[in-house]
Amino acid sequence: MLTILLATAVLGVPTSVQDTLIQVREGDQLVLRDFSGAVEVEGWNRNELRAEADDEETLFFHFSRSGSRIEMGVRDRKDRNRMEELRLFVPSWMDLEVSGRELDIEVRGIGGKVLIRNLEGDIILHDLSGEMEVSTVEGSIDARNLRGTASLKTGDDDITVLESSAELELESVEGDIELIRSTTLKIDARTTEGDVEYTGRLLSEGVYAFHSHGGELTLNLEPPVNADVTVLVYEGEFQSDFPIRAEGYRSGRDLRFVIGEGGARVLLDAFDGEVRLRRAGSDGEEAEGAGRPPSPLRNPATR
Repeated sequence: MLTILLATAVLGVPTSVQDTLIQVREGDQLVLRDFSGAVEVEGWNRNELRAEADDEETLFFHFSRSGSRIEMGVRDRKDRNRMEELRLFVPSWMDLEVSGRELDIEVRGIGGKVLIRNLEGDIILHDLSGEMEVSTVEGSIDARNLRGTASLKTGDDDITVLESSAELELESVEGDIELIRSTTLKIDARTTEGDVEYTGRLLSEGVYAFHSHGGELTLNLEPPVNADVTVLVYEGEFQSDFPIRAEGYRSGRDLRFVIGEGGARVLLDAFDGEVRLRRAGSDGEEAEGAGRPPSPLRNPATR
């Protein structure tokens, strides 16, 4: 029965069941194009693909293969593209490509490449370990326990990354970006109108860049803190809980200084917003023995 089902799926014959199971080969890629509704994808340890749909109306799963690419579609009795709620279980090694119009997407436990392009809808990513390229024009991105490399972009909503070690490229136009307890060696986070907040440790070999045009940049740093820091503030202010040893500062140039013994490379770039370096767990007040830099250093690019 399973062999017959696989043959019909690969040859492009629709399968009119709400729960479909097909065999796949290692190296296959699953492609979902122009979906709407909600899709949940979860990795498992079988070389099989299982599709489940929740809908009172009869739906037809359609699979077609071109080389290693398996494209899936869902249609109703009138052969119209349909999507309400779809759950997929795929091999954890499988590459995944999803494009959507109005689609909420949740992906868990995948080690292959994940490519998501969405116009409207929220995206949840948990326990992914491959290469990730994810974007939504209108919607939030919530990521946890990412490994590998991840490029996450949204137009007008927030990005949250929790407990991840992936190299991160994060971008939002109007939303905030928040990173909590990351252990990554590379972060490039930028937003036009939102805030960026980072809470965690800086690794000694790490490279971290945080940019905002109209928002605030806040780093809540857990000990030990050893970093070489560059600050660019144009029309905002710079505050630090840490003693600053600035070398070679000249008016009208960026502010460079060392915290602790140095090591991690940190860039903080804000045009019109405050930049704050805080000790993690502080309430925002200046730590004992520290202090704000003198006023000439607050807005170095405007002096």
